[in-house]
Amino acid sequence: MRPTRSQPNSPDAQRGHGDHGSASTELVIAMPALLLLVLASVHLGLWYHARHIASAAAEEGARAASFASANTTAGPSEASQFIDQVGPNVLIDRQITLDRTATTVTVTITGHSPAVIPGLTMTVTASATAPRETFRP
Repeated sequence: MRPTRSQPNSPDAQRGHGDHGSASTELVIAMPALLLLVLASVHLGLWYHARHIASAAAEEGARAASFASANTTAGPSEASQFIDQVGPNVLIDRQITLDRTATTVTVTITGHSPAVIPGLTMTVTASATAPRETFRP
């Protein structure tokens, strides 16, 4: 006995036509978008981590530079040591500057976070200010 063919307009005949290869097409469209979304979230996470480390290093540098006996290199060197200990590869091309006034010291750190997506560099800037210690007899 031969299997019977369904009529051309019946639901059984219309069910499979036109769906061949649709899963492959959807995968080709969706995977690059999904991969870009994952890479972008990792990229933003690294930027946030670099910003957090730069902020903590600026606070350490401002604290070290605020001592009455501190010289002009104490703040930047303390901030640089902090970054080297916590995350040496987190801030790329970092620059640490110190601004001293009669009453305050400010340490500013700038750099770039590591790039996961080529060509997309994100700048990190953090600054911390502390009052200068003064000796009063």
